[in-house]
Amino acid sequence: MTTTYDPTHPRYDNEGDMRDELLRVYDLCHGCRLCFNLCPSFPSLFEAIDAHDGDVEALSVAEQDKVVDECYQCKLCYVKCPYVPPHEWELDFPRLMLRNTAVRRKHDGLRAKLTDQALGRTDLVGTLSTMVAPLANAVTQTPGSLPRRVMEKVTGIAAERMLPPYARQRFSTWFKKRVTPTLTRRQGSVTVFPTCLVEYQNP
Repeated sequence: MTTTYDPTHPRYDNEGDMRDELLRVYDLCHGCRLCFNLCPSFPSLFEAIDAHDGDVEALSVAEQDKVVDECYQCKLCYVKCPYVPPHEWELDFPRLMLRNTAVRRKHDGLRAKLTDQALGRTDLVGTLSTMVAPLANAVTQTPGSLPRRVMEKVTGIAAERMLPPYARQRFSTWFKKRVTPTLTRRQGSVTVFPTCLVEYQNP
């Protein structure tokens, strides 16, 4: 087992090492439970271990990976954890989740990589889709259709899943075209951070 979170370390992407480290950390977290209310990862972890009578070694790979998939890298657990470096146990839950994801992606097939690209590059997909919104919507708004079944085979996105339609105009474009009202005196300023859903689908 290698406790490393350095992607340049020669054992970083060794799956056996990563799995051993995952079980070690899961066992420590199960004993502590300080992070029980921080994100979905921890309740899933504790329920899975409890279902195996507290035996972390009995966790299946799917159960281990479910915990990883539910981590959204808020890093609140790192702030709250009493066992982070320089503690001798060197626990770094967020970086271990990243290590697991990196190891899994390295061994993934083309389909999983395409799914990650399709779901992870929202700005690229959103920009292209709003440029051809009627065509994109014709494909995405017909669950179970031939194009959606092909899309499922390529990307892994379920053909039956209802997807949000794309707008013809992005929020940022719409916002720039708005007429700025003339004010008699300066007022406070506002910063707008549109989400990808607002930017591309519901401006």
